[in-house]
Amino acid sequence: MLWRNVLLGAMLSVCSAAAEEADPVSHYERGERLAAEGRLDLAIGEFEAARAAGAGSALFLNRLGALYLQTASYGKAAEVFRESLREKPEQLAVYARLGEAYLGAGQVDSAISWVRQALAIAPESSTVHSSLAYLLLRREPRDLAQAREHLDAALELDSTNVEALRFLGYYYVESDSVLRAIATYERLDALVPGDMETLNNLGYLHLERNEYAKAVDYYRRAVAVAQEPEMIYAINDRLETAEALAAGRMRARYILVRSRDQAEDLLARLRSGGDFEEIAKASSIATNAQAGGDTGFFARGEMLPAFEKIVLGLGAGELSDVVELPELGFAIVQRLH
Repeated sequence: MLWRNVLLGAMLSVCSAAAEEADPVSHYERGERLAAEGRLDLAIGEFEAARAAGAGSALFLNRLGALYLQTASYGKAAEVFRESLREKPEQLAVYARLGEAYLGAGQVDSAISWVRQALAIAPESSTVHSSLAYLLLRREPRDLAQAREHLDAALELDSTNVEALRFLGYYYVESDSVLRAIATYERLDALVPGDMETLNNLGYLHLERNEYAKAVDYYRRAVAVAQEPEMIYAINDRLETAEALAAGRMRARYILVRSRDQAEDLLARLRSGGDFEEIAKASSIATNAQAGGDTGFFARGEMLPAFEKIVLGLGAGELSDVVELPELGFAIVQRLH
């Protein structure tokens, strides 16, 4: 009698385990716990087990697709989002996620095709127009005219569409309309105060226009709200440049060699497209050769008078002819700022 009870207990335990194994809810719940812990590959495994056990609602599939996007598994994400749309075709947001998956996979035309389908369903959606404009801006060759049409439509439908304004600013930058880009980003700054990307873009555009005080202001605001260490470093680097230029400081780089013939040969290489930094590292006898000949920023009176005179005579990016620096050698100078 005892052995029968033991066997029955074992059978019930096995049946219970098998039932749990086939229960999509259990897999889903474990998947969500793993995702919350950042263990995304294991989470996806549980979601796929739930899918195999019968889970297949659009909501479930969208969550699985999002996990695939997070792990840069763009092909799998696209497959899951397509299945979600077969389940529930009117999901506009999912068309956008599907476009994101195809874009991540480098299939921009496929992304555009799916977002166009979303536009056919909802031609009055500002969000869909702005998403399509973004993809057209990313396609090579870029279709600026069509992108602009969709950006105009997006903003006509919703003048506060933040992404449309962001893409319009980018459109103007690509169209070399810097003043219009600045005006667009200023409009975006008023709409979403403290947006790091907007402030950084405004700092960059004002720096390009030699409007150093404005660049300093925007870069200071950008670095105050930046969170990622790499971005903080990059913005601080540009901020230091803007502050130095606002203070009237200059920056240059140079290659110093002992003979005029060698200097003339190096100048010919530079004018044929040679890399200044690499040539300086390989050939210059100056103490800053391994820094590519970069002087860093300096004010008037801080460098040799002869060198300063050369720099002052150059425009930004311009190369000097070969010049002799008494007791030092022969130099080629390029003004950076």
